[in-house]
Amino acid sequence: MKHVIALHQVYGELIFRGLKYHEIRKAPVFREGDTVFLYIARGDLSVLRRTLGKLGLTEEQVLTKRGSIVGGFEVGEVIKADFETLWELTKDTSGLSFVYGEEEGKKWLKQYIKEYGYAFTIEKPFLFREPLTREKMKELYGIHVEGIIHLSSRTRKPWVKTLLEDLTAREVHFI
Repeated sequence: MKHVIALHQVYGELIFRGLKYHEIRKAPVFREGDTVFLYIARGDLSVLRRTLGKLGLTEEQVLTKRGSIVGGFEVGEVIKADFETLWELTKDTSGLSFVYGEEEGKKWLKQYIKEYGYAFTIEKPFLFREPLTREKMKELYGIHVEGIIHLSSRTRKPWVKTLLEDLTAREVHFI
């Protein structure tokens, strides 16, 4: 199955720099072998700048572009776990500790998943040679995209099916 999800730019940067190996969700929305395309949504610019600073990078060196589908990854192992187990498994691989520090990252995860959640292993990350901007999506599909929450190939909407076909056919660069 194929999906398009929104992700804050800071996490997209960590994925494509090889520093984020797990994506955490409340529900089992992905299965092993699924392809996930990433729409880079807004997010807090100060968090992005601070994280780039930790990496010794500037905003001019970002790999992702806000308001665009920039690439994606293949889903590997799917892990369901209680909060404590999930935190121990992913604290250093989800980006939460790196971005917010261990204490704030753990607090964020607890608020997000409550008691149980899912971690999806990120495998074979790739960037598109040419990201698909929301302006281009409006031109191609006649839709205005401000922030994609979750689209999947389960949809009955013709434009989503065409979008997923187009994304699958795009030229990619594996990281």
